[in-house]
Amino acid sequence: MQERHELSFGGRAYRVFVRPIGEPPEAGWPTALILDADQFFERAIDIAEAEASPRLLVGIGLPETDVAARIARRYFELTDHAAAGAIPLRPGQETPQTGGELLFAGFLRWRLLPWLDEWFPLAAGRMSLFGHSLAGLFVLRAFLRRELPIADFLAADPSVWWNRHRVLAELDEFLGSFPDQPRGDHRRLTILTAGRKDGRPSLAKAERDTIGAVRGGPNGLDFGARLADAGHRDVSAVSMREETHGSIVGPALERFFALTAEDRSAASP
Repeated sequence: MQERHELSFGGRAYRVFVRPIGEPPEAGWPTALILDADQFFERAIDIAEAEASPRLLVGIGLPETDVAARIARRYFELTDHAAAGAIPLRPGQETPQTGGELLFAGFLRWRLLPWLDEWFPLAAGRMSLFGHSLAGLFVLRAFLRRELPIADFLAADPSVWWNRHRVLAELDEFLGSFPDQPRGDHRRLTILTAGRKDGRPSLAKAERDTIGAVRGGPNGLDFGARLADAGHRDVSAVSMREETHGSIVGPALERFFALTAEDRSAASP
């Protein structure tokens, strides 16, 4: 049975979906956090039920019913502050407010996780996080910051291009400050990138070229390669050659649930 709850943090409201899959294990629920639940939670339920491993699905979404308002809020929740010139806008699109991802991380850490722990028996060391696009970028940052008790991270075609590839600079800063940490990190990071371009046929060529220039360059494969070169034992970055930015979500969720079906808690630090 799926439940829907309204939680607030810092004066902002969030919509949280909860769906148990199977019977509760004696050791507690392995917990899968799904970002952008407004778009993906029903699909996640179908895939998790087909995979059939007991787990607690938790979707994090936004309460806005107007699509444009929800998209604008999503830009804020999932990003660091970016100048207007670093954001690829479509004709007529207003520059969105950005820079709220630390507040969103605070919601997960200080509001959502304590609330889940109060109402559900959660398995220690069995929490995972899934995000796509800008939410995939958030997953990469959550991995770097180590502030959430998550063992498995999956970023589906993460928007590494955002803010002139700022997250790659953050990765380099992290590796420079903590050069030995990747070798002792038992958490698992999986990055999947789309091998095919969407093409955006509805846009004029000049507009496609402008967006492509902003979104081009290094991607999730580069992020994963830098971590692996630094000695991280459990990072995997794979190009899904037949998938586009949109079509990758389903296969990425399948990979996510297959990976997190196993108990890796004994390997946690």
